[in-house]
Amino acid sequence: MSSPKQLAICAIGAVCIAGAFASLARADARPTDTYLDQTRERWEKVAKQIWDTPELGLGENRSSAALIDILQKEGFQVTKGVGGEATAFVATAVSGAPVIALLAEYDALPGLSQAAGQSRKQAVTDGAPGHGCGHNLLGTASVAAAIAANRERVAKKLPGTIQLFGTPAEEILFGKTFMIRGGAFKNTEAVLAWHPDDQNRVTNRTRLAVAAINVEFLGRSAHAAASPWLGRSALDALTLFDHAVALMREHIKPTARMHRAIRDGGMAPNIIPDHAMGEYWVRDVSVDSVNEMLERLRKAADGAALGTETKARVTLTFQTREPVPNDVLNTVLQKELDRVGPPRFDDTDQRFAKAMQKELGFEEAGMASAVMPFAQKNGGTASSDIGEVSAVVPLAELNTATRPLGTAAHHWAQTACAAHPVGYKGMAVAAKVLAAGAVDLLADPAAVKAAREEFAVQTKGKPYVSPLPADAKPVAPKTH
Repeated sequence: MSSPKQLAICAIGAVCIAGAFASLARADARPTDTYLDQTRERWEKVAKQIWDTPELGLGENRSSAALIDILQKEGFQVTKGVGGEATAFVATAVSGAPVIALLAEYDALPGLSQAAGQSRKQAVTDGAPGHGCGHNLLGTASVAAAIAANRERVAKKLPGTIQLFGTPAEEILFGKTFMIRGGAFKNTEAVLAWHPDDQNRVTNRTRLAVAAINVEFLGRSAHAAASPWLGRSALDALTLFDHAVALMREHIKPTARMHRAIRDGGMAPNIIPDHAMGEYWVRDVSVDSVNEMLERLRKAADGAALGTETKARVTLTFQTREPVPNDVLNTVLQKELDRVGPPRFDDTDQRFAKAMQKELGFEEAGMASAVMPFAQKNGGTASSDIGEVSAVVPLAELNTATRPLGTAAHHWAQTACAAHPVGYKGMAVAAKVLAAGAVDLLADPAAVKAAREEFAVQTKGKPYVSPLPADAKPVAPKTH
């Protein structure tokens, strides 16, 4: 049995410990912060669950099901199969206007399997998919934020609706576009989004417009040794077209990007192929410039077909415009990011980050420890189908640090960080910023109105027109 003196010492110690923890809490903490801190372990387990079972675009069956299950248990009504995509969904907690939405992504990338927390390349399974863009973190944080915001909406009896859009196939850049065509976002008034990064910032005006085409050539097969004169090689045509594209690179704008993968080059060397296909992507700062490049590619395909006596077939598979900026919503996110602050990385996190940077030959700068000030051009030169969403409804996007400074997405390094404390800490900050931002908008209809007014100015009041051909269907490309 403890003596009175021992009990007194314990009581004093308990008070001191409680006081120490209280001193660590931010004076400006929001109820959504508190909820997310209290449930942090839950969200880390969800992120790890999705990381453990990486799934490619349109095949995210387990990932989407895991998020749907959580949302339904929290009282959200879920509609599945939006836009003709089995793994797309919208979860809604309804209580009138305004309608504020968050975006969840959960698809992985091919060939980026990597052991968690390893600073050197080490696949879990050679050639298997991996979360090399951190979408396991992205989807989980957005779901956590939606639940936290909705709990606060109910507690404060705020009017308004929280939506969570589960958006598949972002890595192949068309999941949201098909959802829009299927009627998603038609009642949404503002969208807040985020993406894992190596910095902490509100991104603005820097994502590129992008389009993809399949370029097919149809020839005539023949025995490559016995009677080659009878054949007309589709591969020759594709080779000629690909060379034309390579030459074109000298004559495109410095901001433009062109990429390709050969999907079909024939069945066997001794058979002249009657079919060949390449997938070609073009990007630039505006959709108008992308359309100009697409027209040049179509002309090059016609020329290659003419020169090889084959037929060309060019099919647009997806197109996404550059994001429409919205400074009203950007201000909401920046305010909350400044309040929450950057992820708190400890010495162990920094050592891990520097070891990875050393392995990759980068400056050993560790993890980002500050929030970047708002700028008109924060971000990189990648593309996302959030560009299409931003053309339908006001949208703002956040980045938080989930990987070491200088490292890139679509790389094994991000996969390694996406199931590691550095990834989880960045995810936690994103969830807090999104949740608080959503509550801010629910509580301030005037800000939502201002965002929509800015949207009308930016889009010049023109109605949204889908870039998809009328007969387009969501089909995942082959990855090998």
